[in-house]
Amino acid sequence: FFYFFFIFFFIIAFLIYWAKNQYQNEGPLRSDINFEVKKGDRFRSVSAELEKLGIINNSTIFNVWARYAKQDNKLKFGNYLIPSKSSMFDVLALITSGKSINEQITFPEGFTSYQIVERLKSNLELDGEIGPLPIEGSLAPNTYSYQKGDTRRGILKKMSLIQDGILDNAWKLRSNDLPFNSKKDAIIIASIIEKETPQIKELKLVSGVIMNRLKSGIPLGMDSTIVYEFTNGNPKNMRSIKQSDLEKNTKYNTRKFSGLPPSAIGNPGKLAIEA
Repeated sequence: FFYFFFIFFFIIAFLIYWAKNQYQNEGPLRSDINFEVKKGDRFRSVSAELEKLGIINNSTIFNVWARYAKQDNKLKFGNYLIPSKSSMFDVLALITSGKSINEQITFPEGFTSYQIVERLKSNLELDGEIGPLPIEGSLAPNTYSYQKGDTRRGILKKMSLIQDGILDNAWKLRSNDLPFNSKKDAIIIASIIEKETPQIKELKLVSGVIMNRLKSGIPLGMDSTIVYEFTNGNPKNMRSIKQSDLEKNTKYNTRKFSGLPPSAIGNPGKLAIEA
């Protein structure tokens, strides 16, 4: 009995020692890999998938040590970048940390609300309906981070709040002699500036032209406003300007009528708003 107990104890000690080394030693992964923990995933199914993908050597050891460390119920969903040669200890720490990779979606300066909504709709990693088209000019173009399963409305709300903040800050620092007196007009002008030039160094120049024409009461003469009316913000409707467009009795026809068009013609970026 003594010898049997000794051998049994020795085997158990050896297995623990071996399992601990397996858990802490360099893993089999030979290159970095993205691994997604989905909402509702159970720890055992995740560990099985990790072994299947060659990220860990042994899912049983992984499960046992996770339970011993009381981490098997702390799984955080998300998309994780797992470095090559990560040990099981490293992998467990990562997928229970919640420090997942954020995906990104980009909206260039000048994008119309229609274009922004279409880009959100085409992203199948995002969830939810969008509802009414956001007011033109109300969204801040930029690159936004998100996690799979985030809502499209959530991103639009973030864009709107950021644009409000940019406009509020710029409004506080505005010149005293501007030929307009509302934030709405400021966004309309900024959207025209954004559409008229892709060059950052020309933004203030275009702004100066618009200010002078507003002060003088002469038509702005900006083709971008005419284009917006027949495209309605949808680039698929783009065509050359026709003579009939120049003869239309509409406030978007800034070659014929003075003053500003009735709405913004895109979503201007921070520099255009400041200009």
